Amino acid sequence: MMENIAFSWSGGKDSALALHLALASGLKPQVLLCMVDERGYSRSNGVSTQILQQQALVLNLPLVLKESSWSNYESNLVEALTEIKHVYNVAQCAFGDIDIVAHRQFEELVCQQSGLSAYLPLWGKSRLEVKNEIIQLGIKSKLSVVSKKYAIDELLGAEYSELDFVCLELLGVDICGENGEFHTLVYDAPLFKQALNIEAGEIYDLEHVYLNRFIIRGINELLTYRQ
Repeated sequence: MMENIAFSWSGGKDSALALHLALASGLKPQVLLCMVDERGYSRSNGVSTQILQQQALVLNLPLVLKESSWSNYESNLVEALTEIKHVYNVAQCAFGDIDIVAHRQFEELVCQQSGLSAYLPLWGKSRLEVKNEIIQLGIKSKLSVVSKKYAIDELLGAEYSELDFVCLELLGVDICGENGEFHTLVYDAPLFKQALNIEAGEIYDLEHVYLNRFIIRGINELLTYRQ
């Protein structure tokens, strides 16, 4: 019997890979949970509510959005996970982290407080493995956020699979962006019923990052969540 599982969803490539691997391992995704800021954009990745909702539609999964500041992030995440546990009858929540121990410890903590267990399908893989799996599976994404700490401003909006990964490593940039060097927006993947037609939007110069507010065009108006 397939076990029900929830997913911590950012709208980015690692979330999409985690979802793919979990399904391949026999788990049954029930719901996507995305933490958003007060303007309705996903935390860290900066993906709009509209695009998050369309990602959920093409994945044929319900989406739960939970607004939170960074200051009360833990308590709000616990609250959302606790509610999801009962509404969707899940025992686990999956996360897309690779090997940063502090991230795993936090995820295990909030899951424990919510009566769930944390599942990390990417955990322990090398950065090269993760990058190659994303590209080989056809998970397509664009860089939605880039850190000002590195000289990669021109990569904002670039296709992830087309990055010069050798050059990035020479600059000290993690090829998966695991340390916050960049974040992505997934617009197509093997599990998507159809690709999303996204376009570059307004660019924001924030304190530590540059952010591209992508917009979506031409989504099939008949595309609805299948019960």
